[in-house]
Amino acid sequence: MAQNKKRRRHRRMRKRTRNRLILAGGILVVLFILYLLIHFIVGLFSSPEPKDNTGTTPETKTSEETFVSFMGVGDNLIHETVYNDALQDDGTYDFSKMYTNFKKDAKESDIAFINQETILGGESLGLSGYPTFNSPTEIAKNLEKAGFNLANLATNHCLDRGEQGIANELEAFSNTNIVTDGVYTSQEAFNTIPTFKKKGITFSFLAYTYGTNGIAPDYDYNVSYLDDDEIKSDVQKAKEISDVVIVSAHWGDENTFEPNDLQKHYAQLFADCGVDVVIGTHPHTIQPVKWIKGSSGNKMLCVYSLGNFIGGMLTTDNAIGGEIKFDFVKKNDKITIENVKWIPTVIHFEGNQNNIMEIRYNYKAYKLSQYSDKLAKKHVLNGYDGNTVSIKYITNKTKEVIDEKYLK
Repeated sequence: MAQNKKRRRHRRMRKRTRNRLILAGGILVVLFILYLLIHFIVGLFSSPEPKDNTGTTPETKTSEETFVSFMGVGDNLIHETVYNDALQDDGTYDFSKMYTNFKKDAKESDIAFINQETILGGESLGLSGYPTFNSPTEIAKNLEKAGFNLANLATNHCLDRGEQGIANELEAFSNTNIVTDGVYTSQEAFNTIPTFKKKGITFSFLAYTYGTNGIAPDYDYNVSYLDDDEIKSDVQKAKEISDVVIVSAHWGDENTFEPNDLQKHYAQLFADCGVDVVIGTHPHTIQPVKWIKGSSGNKMLCVYSLGNFIGGMLTTDNAIGGEIKFDFVKKNDKITIENVKWIPTVIHFEGNQNNIMEIRYNYKAYKLSQYSDKLAKKHVLNGYDGNTVSIKYITNKTKEVIDEKYLK
């Protein structure tokens, strides 16, 4: 009996021990789980340890670049048939449709240039075409609507209606955001160099013409002519108040594809003075794009002639023009001209070949990429007086004159 009691006591003790071990193990498991849970929660709300960058290559700062985009087109040459085509039922004039194909480029460019070939003297002075032009003042607003914000007014036709024509033209442009230069109604205006800012870069704009078809100005300050001393003085002043100097030069021989000696002389003078870019107009045909080295080792972009943008001249060569595009790039306080590109353009118009002097209409400027041979067949010059209007002819003529590197 005593033996049995002893065995029962021993079994109870072993069972008690086993239960204690199980309980202790359970407690350890619970404590471990609590440890993991607490560690996890703390990790969620703790900032990670900073990485030790010792020995790593420091990040290099790249210099910021500022791009100011430029586009420019040639002569806005308003023949009588051109303004007749713009006449509205209410007696006003609207040329907007003629510029539609270039509105996007002009609006998207920081600077959009055009040469206003004919004086905007308005109806009060009597509208007229070749040889002494006078055009509707509505053109100024139409050009602004098309996106242009820079215009040359110094042309051989700027005195076709005397000082009053200049006054009317300047009044028309004063109601727009277009910066102009080249004609004036006071000595103060003549002495003032137009400037404007784009993206923190200050630009000066100077405009000159070779002459005014033998018409003398009422006052010496009415027109800015190409003159060595005047140019040197103007450019020096411009460089003192701006970062970039843009020049419009109305020069050259009409209906020619190469610059003459006068153009070359003034191009070199502009470069030597430190001008950044020259936009040439007047020949009514396209001429080359060149880089000209100045006396200080600087490089100047010279577009000798953009040809006609709108006009009613009667040869295919006079219907071929160009849109020049490039960027002013500022980096490390240095400004360069990059991404130069020439886009071929063509003036389309239709009419009656039997009465072509009076019947021409549907004037519109096209990029060559927008044009087609189907449309070219409707051109009134196609087949007239030996003219051919076709994609092939315009392409080949452009390639003859403009370096291929600017056509890519």
